[in-house]
Amino acid sequence: MARQSNPERVVDVLRTGSRPALCDDCIAASAGITNRIAVNPIATALGLTSDFVRDKDTCSRCRKAKLVTRAVKG
Repeated sequence: MARQSNPERVVDVLRTGSRPALCDDCIAASAGITNRIAVNPIATALGLTSDFVRDKDTCSRCRKAKLVTRAVKG
């Protein structure tokens, strides 16, 4: 079985269960992406779609007020 790409892993994390609002650091940790900086361009691109929202809010995992991304569809 082929390993998922980083964008696929990010989407999977954001679409799980309660569709959490997560900061880039927490997305990286939840997705098992060791280079947390790699998450920023992925999350930014997702925020430009109609399936995700990216804005300033409280992260569901670390509870810090940060730029977060959350799924709204799919």
